[in-house]
Amino acid sequence: SAQPSGSKAISLAPASVSTSRRAPVGSVPICRVDQSLRAADGQIRSLAAGENIPLHEVMISMEQARMDLMLVVEVRNRLVEAYQELSRMQL
Repeated sequence: SAQPSGSKAISLAPASVSTSRRAPVGSVPICRVDQSLRAADGQIRSLAAGENIPLHEVMISMEQARMDLMLVVEVRNRLVEAYQELSRMQL
């Protein structure tokens, strides 16, 4: 999808992508969120440009991107809570 002039794309993908079989923990869901957000954005832009895209497919893509993002945010929140709980423990 084309970016308007002067805008910067925000990528949630990790800075370095490993070519090994095992991806770093957390990088796969973030890459999936980035891909689903980009797919939804592309479909919205195509629909706005007047292309013949079924509205239900755009809505499904948007909902999938929203759910993927909500999952990653919830995992992050739980990791932060666990870290805070550990930091309060007395050794």
